[in-house]
Amino acid sequence: MAVHTTSIDYAAVVLPEEAVSCLAPADNMEHEMASLAQAVWPGHPPIHSAPQDVFPRGHLFLSEFSAISQYDRLVELAGNGTGLPDRVACLAGSGLDFRGYKGRPWLAIPGNLHLVVHLAPSRPVDRFHVAFTVLAALSVVEALDGIPGLEGRAGIKWVNDILVEDAKVSGVLAHTQSRGDVVASVVLGIGLNVEGTPRVEPTPFVPRAAALRDFLPPGQPDAQALALQGLLHALDRNYRTLLEDGFDPLLARYRDRSAILGKKVVVCSEVSDHNCRVVAEGVVSGLGEALELFLEGRPEPLTLGRLILGRVTGDLAQRPSITEDPYLMRSS
Repeated sequence: MAVHTTSIDYAAVVLPEEAVSCLAPADNMEHEMASLAQAVWPGHPPIHSAPQDVFPRGHLFLSEFSAISQYDRLVELAGNGTGLPDRVACLAGSGLDFRGYKGRPWLAIPGNLHLVVHLAPSRPVDRFHVAFTVLAALSVVEALDGIPGLEGRAGIKWVNDILVEDAKVSGVLAHTQSRGDVVASVVLGIGLNVEGTPRVEPTPFVPRAAALRDFLPPGQPDAQALALQGLLHALDRNYRTLLEDGFDPLLARYRDRSAILGKKVVVCSEVSDHNCRVVAEGVVSGLGEALELFLEGRPEPLTLGRLILGRVTGDLAQRPSITEDPYLMRSS
């Protein structure tokens, strides 16, 4: 595994000191990695590299700022037959033109983690259309468990939002490509608010956003480094579990960390990008084998929709801000 970066200063923020001390000019990058670096860092910036074990069995590309969506770039490369290797991660400290589900803006401000990971299972994966969303969301929750002061405090709001005390701190996105039942390529996008909360208008879907720093003891250092290290190791561990033991162990842990079981919710269905309607409301009684949402007293599960915790009064269709949610990211 190797770390590659365009900013040693940024690497010093998110990597252990011993990792940063090993970085040296990358004069002889192998062709595959040099081509990937040019794709995610246009303009031939100076690159420093070092062999590391931060992301087990993979490559980690670090940049303090990205002028392009690295998620979109890896999806494009995976789709055009570039042959991206397994376990490639790109981290940006901030950036422009980052987007979530259905192209909604995703504000990438300094102090937070904006991580994209490419996986190449090249094998059948049970329920892959939800498995990788579960893998990513669960990995965020388990990474937060490793930060002193956050143990056990994070939960998952169906299907892919991570909450701490009902405030959204993270969202995940998954794009898969398959040939029959064989999953050829997966791109995961993970946004995690660590030091700062982007300024966004609250909506019924995300009434409150927060950053990890809001829940940590004063003076606790290295939150970005702790979060990144925990996240990369959780992703690797859960990916191996998925490939070796199947989806069910991940699903069981996802259910255990659900923030909505037993809660009153409202589920909305979007009629268009500017409109939505309520399709169901009730108390969540369970999550199905493919993340179907079961409500008490409703025989048929829900498989699509945007979820609001609690009750909402008034006509949702008359609220123009209801679809303007820069955090919402869904499996595509």
